[in-house]
Amino acid sequence: MQEIEKLALSTYEKNLIYFSNTNPLLLRKIQIFDMEELEIQPKYDLEYKNNYFDVLELSSGSYLYGSDSDEYAKKAAKSINFKKDTLLFDGMIDYFAETKQIKELKSVKEYKTCNIKDVLPIMNYAMKLAPRTTTMKKIDKFIFIGTGIGTHISEIDKKIRASEYFIIEDNLELFRLSLFVTPYYDLATNAHLHFSIAQNENEFTTTMAKFLQGSFFNNRYIKYFHFLAHSNTKLKLIQNNLAAQNHHVFPYDIQLDKFLKPLLRIIDGYKTINVSKKFNEQLFVQYPVLVLAAGPSFKKNIEWVKENQDKFIILAVSAVLNTLHAHGIKPDIVTHIDGIDKEANSTMHSMIHFDGFDAKEFLKDTIFILGSHAPNALIEMFKKEDIYFMEDSTFYYNDFGSLSTPCVGSTSALLALWLDFKEIYLLGLDLALNQKTGATHSGDHHYSSTLDIVKNDELDYVISLGNNTIPIKGNFEKIVYSTPLLITSVQSLFNSIPAIKDESQKIYNLNHGAFLNGTIPTKLQNISTKQFLNIDKKALFNQLFEIFEQHSQSGMNQVDLISMEKRLQNAKKIHLIISEYEKKSFTDENKYMYDLLGVVSDILKFQGREANNLTSVFSSFFQYTLPYIMDILNTKEVTKMTIHLKKIDAMFIDGLLNIVNKYIEFIERFLKEMRIEIN
Repeated sequence: MQEIEKLALSTYEKNLIYFSNTNPLLLRKIQIFDMEELEIQPKYDLEYKNNYFDVLELSSGSYLYGSDSDEYAKKAAKSINFKKDTLLFDGMIDYFAETKQIKELKSVKEYKTCNIKDVLPIMNYAMKLAPRTTTMKKIDKFIFIGTGIGTHISEIDKKIRASEYFIIEDNLELFRLSLFVTPYYDLATNAHLHFSIAQNENEFTTTMAKFLQGSFFNNRYIKYFHFLAHSNTKLKLIQNNLAAQNHHVFPYDIQLDKFLKPLLRIIDGYKTINVSKKFNEQLFVQYPVLVLAAGPSFKKNIEWVKENQDKFIILAVSAVLNTLHAHGIKPDIVTHIDGIDKEANSTMHSMIHFDGFDAKEFLKDTIFILGSHAPNALIEMFKKEDIYFMEDSTFYYNDFGSLSTPCVGSTSALLALWLDFKEIYLLGLDLALNQKTGATHSGDHHYSSTLDIVKNDELDYVISLGNNTIPIKGNFEKIVYSTPLLITSVQSLFNSIPAIKDESQKIYNLNHGAFLNGTIPTKLQNISTKQFLNIDKKALFNQLFEIFEQHSQSGMNQVDLISMEKRLQNAKKIHLIISEYEKKSFTDENKYMYDLLGVVSDILKFQGREANNLTSVFSSFFQYTLPYIMDILNTKEVTKMTIHLKKIDAMFIDGLLNIVNKYIEFIERFLKEMRIEIN
């Protein structure tokens, strides 16, 4: 017994040394239990009996395992197999189309609006060649949901020898006890370990992002083991993070369009606002701003908005305009970032928000702040001088800053911070479902849908951006249910609000939705608007116009044009890298993998202001294509591998060239237009 205790203490100390070198934040969490001055009362006790370890819950006297934990570990390992249809998460959202359909699609103009047109051939080839009925050669990534004392972790590792593990445990004390039994330091000699220990959903998202990004090419299928004593909450969050990967939310083609379309606005002389620093204008100190988004709380409280519209500067997303018009509420600033036009989608286009009323007349004294994707029909509807664009990670203007979030509501909240409003009120930015009906937006929002929240605890193994429901922290309630797509905005604000907000600014969250980091949960009945000054809305438009004129620019100076020349040269260098790769030949899969990962690495090395946009597009393309290619390489049943790889590599090269050629052509055209303008 003494030898067992000595070994357990040695294992614990070696684990602490390992964490001190690799994860000091986690080490500090663990060491809380070793601080005598805190007098933490333990809830569990680690016991060794009958030649195995178990955990006693002191309050109930019950054991975690209640039987041989070593035998449990062996059974757990036995349950893990290399099949693609059991105990795994699908890291990709599949879209199936027959070869004939893809060929027909290419022949019609709608093909131009297909956001993954270069991915579809690769995706479909892989899905046919290596379907779910086949078997993996190797499990590269594995998730442990719940550690217990960790014996099953070591046993499963002996069987699969994965290269990357994601280890999750919500109970810090229980995880600490596992350090006496499980040599994580030994596991780490052959695998990269990621730990999510006692983390909330936002911290968990950050940790899982690192797990997914490291060897993203292995994300096609991710096997897991769920320790049954651990809650299944993290199962839902894992699903959420897989669905909300950036290449799913904003595919590479959308990104490319987002980066290039602003150049057309610059050529046409439209203004871009500078959000590199706070505006520091007295107007935004004097009056509060009411940010209106299209979540369920918006229409529910529309009468309050109507009664108090003269007490706030109203900054509204375009999706609420129909409702505002119906209630006689005129917004002072309108934001819009959606780029879906009528040609691309006749029923879900973004101009639908301006239908059904005389938008030109209703909004004639309104400032418009638009994203790069805003359709031509929108900007042609209103006066040019009233329109301002935001940069979204493009940095075409030197030191102009950027506003980039997953949705217009969260973008509008951050815009209010950059404008330097001191009192910011958020309404309709629920970023969660209506907890009674399951509605995603206010009742008359054109993109609103309703989900079955009765089934919100059920796990759907088909990942979806819009249909899966996830529990997250609520603003007024402990838990609310949201979707992967909405949660991307919650996570974006979790990181962005603290980075932008200063001590002079207060943000009041009025919504029966998600808790937003850095905001104050506030119920409408607790706001005394009588103390607010009435705003002269006629004078306000002129004041806003003068402010935005001072904080914006049209056209490009010589420094920015030189930067554009550098972007073009970088793109041509990447084109040369792709051309050289295209000439290479291979006779086996190892040579192919070496060259493939080599060209990916060479392209992603391009960094900096003049390279980041194109590199980001390629990164998204790689995240969408490489997992399918690696799945083919990792499938036991695939024969004549070299023949298949040559076919799929040709598709891959076509995609690379389509991206870089479009980019080069666009930049060249822009520089030509700007030189003509200068001359």
